[in-house]
Amino acid sequence: MTDSLEVALQKRLDLDPYGSNKRLLFALQLAFGIEDIHSIAATALTDSSNDKACDLLYIDREGERVIIAQGYEAQNLDRPQAPSGKAATLHQAVNWLFSKKQPESVPETLLGAWRELHDALESNVIREVEVWYVHNLPESRQVIQEINVASEATFNLLRQGYPENEISVSGTELGRTALTRRYENSQAPILVTDTFRIEVPGAFEERGTKWTALCTSVPIRWLYDRYRQHEADLFSPNVRDYLGSSRSKSNINNGIQETVREQPTNVWAYNNGITALVHDFRIIDGGLLEITGLGIVNGAQTTGAIGSVPPGEISMDSHVLARFIRCDDPETVRSIVRFNNRQNPTRAADFRSNDAIQRRLVEEFNQLGVIGYNGGRRGGAEDVIRRPGENQLSAEAAAQALAAFHGASHTAYHEKSKIWEQDEIYSRIFPERVTAEHIVFVTSLMRTIETEKSKLGRIDTAEMLQDQVDLFDWLSLRGSIVLAVEAIGAVHETLIGTAVANPHALQFKKKLNMPKAVQAWEPVVESLLAFAPDQLREPLVTSSPLRNRAAVDKAVKSFRAQVNSARKHSKDTFEAFAQHVRH
Repeated sequence: MTDSLEVALQKRLDLDPYGSNKRLLFALQLAFGIEDIHSIAATALTDSSNDKACDLLYIDREGERVIIAQGYEAQNLDRPQAPSGKAATLHQAVNWLFSKKQPESVPETLLGAWRELHDALESNVIREVEVWYVHNLPESRQVIQEINVASEATFNLLRQGYPENEISVSGTELGRTALTRRYENSQAPILVTDTFRIEVPGAFEERGTKWTALCTSVPIRWLYDRYRQHEADLFSPNVRDYLGSSRSKSNINNGIQETVREQPTNVWAYNNGITALVHDFRIIDGGLLEITGLGIVNGAQTTGAIGSVPPGEISMDSHVLARFIRCDDPETVRSIVRFNNRQNPTRAADFRSNDAIQRRLVEEFNQLGVIGYNGGRRGGAEDVIRRPGENQLSAEAAAQALAAFHGASHTAYHEKSKIWEQDEIYSRIFPERVTAEHIVFVTSLMRTIETEKSKLGRIDTAEMLQDQVDLFDWLSLRGSIVLAVEAIGAVHETLIGTAVANPHALQFKKKLNMPKAVQAWEPVVESLLAFAPDQLREPLVTSSPLRNRAAVDKAVKSFRAQVNSARKHSKDTFEAFAQHVRH
């Protein structure tokens, strides 16, 4: 079978090194518009011979969400469904992950994932947990039942361990059909092209330079009928659909349904209503509105909750607020979707996109031929999933690499949003003197370390040398990659054999793209990472990696001493690297 999703996946050669996790990472990037999926993969993937049935644990503190996922890639595409037994193992995964008691008999790398998860839960920054099973076969009722069991177990463990936290839990099977629909939705903002006529109590229009909107109230019976007729196609502007009445102590969707059934006249007052993109609208006669096309941007949960109420319990007198927006400009449409969709909250980086430094950097990157740097302004999901992978560099990855290289790995790992939100931190990470060439220098270092981990992960465990086992285990610890960037940044004078007055001036002599820059780093990174498992371990095996600044400083100092003592042994490697660098 070759469909639009499979074609898109085939084009994503940058994801090939992740093997059977390629589809899983594609699904994650598609769902949340992640600019640099490789940095996320380096931390979030837990797939190994002893992964305790968890292939991926994505903890997004800024987005207030956690994704726990299992992936499966069938060779025989004629099979009627994915193995339900593999879905059932998600129950095992959530049992050890969400239990507040530290699990026994799991590798240190997985303990790191457990620690980071519970640090986020203790901080009460998580509002949503999703349990995914991603595969390339048809969806089935048997599989979704197993996922629901895992979701229920997750909810119960969270209620026991964190009774004060308000966290919704849902389960999703992303098989061939569901993931294809999500992908196609990302390409076409409006899938429902019918013309509808609605009796409305009144309406008024608002206009912008590239859009026109009509505001009114629509009967919930009309919204109910549209959901029953078109279901998920209504939500084509949103990559994710209605999540169902998922379990939580105060689940919003359950609350909407209760209001519809028990207080129908209060639905309008208690609910924000819907915002939808349309091809056209017009008022025909006083109270008759005609719209053509319908794609709900905000209000998927409202619509799905109403559409899931038994038909006999829908009041004919109940209404919800509705905004219908007509816009033909693709960039404006993407912005409307991004800023209205609660599943894609405004990121801190969005607010710096018009900053003078960011505008200058965007121009410099364009001159370098490095794509993807947008100064913090995000495109839609369709942008990031199409973008070629090897020569791209996102603003958020750049901020992480800059922070880590210049001695703030804790900020790079735990406080990514603060880099953009707080002027003091932003000016330190992005000073006036920073250049695109320097960002390529430090970000390609981080990319090289991520690549080294990926290369080690493709070696059969039975064929690994002990040094490779030790390094892979260390690189699998949460926070290890940004700590390695800081440690290597701390020995930059040793590497190039001269004093450097301004570390922000470090750059490659030639205008290298990202793949060439990674190649320049590879020999020296391979040499330096040999010291990491022994010298850089302590700051990572705590309940909150990298937060103990004294432990980080001590480890980096020890690393630097080891590198200096081995300088003669690595003389040729260092001198060869120095030939590529200027400052």
